[in-house]
Amino acid sequence: MESISQSISPEKPTGFKRVGKHENFVITADLNMVQQVRVITLDNATSKPMTELIADDETLTPVQRQASLQRYADQIVTRQTVGSLVNAAGQVVEPGTEGAISQRDYFQAITLGDLKKIGLPITDKTPVTTLIYALTQGEIANIDHRGEL
Repeated sequence: MESISQSISPEKPTGFKRVGKHENFVITADLNMVQQVRVITLDNATSKPMTELIADDETLTPVQRQASLQRYADQIVTRQTVGSLVNAAGQVVEPGTEGAISQRDYFQAITLGDLKKIGLPITDKTPVTTLIYALTQGEIANIDHRGEL
């Protein structure tokens, strides 16, 4: 595997396809986590990044190319567990929600059994990196489902 990516919801209001690509994951000194996701806008017909198509389009003037690259530039979205609360299912909830716990505590309590329940094929030979990558990819989808990408 060369990168972690996840198809995400289409761009509103254009409907362009998008992909969330893992950019960075950090565990801070207080064991909170920070995840950065690169949001890439894709051409619907070719599924190629718009920035690649723009860069390769020889019919664009320099001004048109610059304006198009600014419009479709990749976006870096940063989300962190600090201050985030979740319910028992791990969905982010508002402060004051009954039964809410810190997102950090939720992630610290995930077990191999929990990962098996969500469908990860875990055996004694499953590399730890596979689990980390799957959780990272899943969190990209979760952030998107919350409308934050």
